Amino acid sequence: MYSDEELYNLIGEKIKNRRKSLGITQEKLAEITHYSLSFIANIESKTYQTFSITALNNIANALNTTILNLIPKDGELEKFKTNTKIKCEYCNYDTEIPIELIKLMHNIKDITNKKIKLTCPKCHKKIVFQ
Repeated sequence: MYSDEELYNLIGEKIKNRRKSLGITQEKLAEITHYSLSFIANIESKTYQTFSITALNNIANALNTTILNLIPKDGELEKFKTNTKIKCEYCNYDTEIPIELIKLMHNIKDITNKKIKLTCPKCHKKIVFQ
């Protein structure tokens, strides 16, 4: 089960990616859809901006796509189901990590395409974040 916030944020991310791939500014998208610039900006900025199916359909049409292309697929949602514990493979130290930090680390990993290495506070060896 996923929170409403996670779903809205992922949809906003897909809208932003599609808009950018078409070379459309937020201002232009707001103009085309007749929504305010702040509404479009909030959808894309992970501020938990809610919106209706009608609004999503209007945005999809403005971006020459369908609602289904803006809805996250199961695989895209899986990264939010990540275990919130990190365990050191060397000394078995484990710690609970806030889900917000897990999400941030996934985003950094996605953007940089690099593994994130953490240092175990107990044995000081490197742990690779999956």
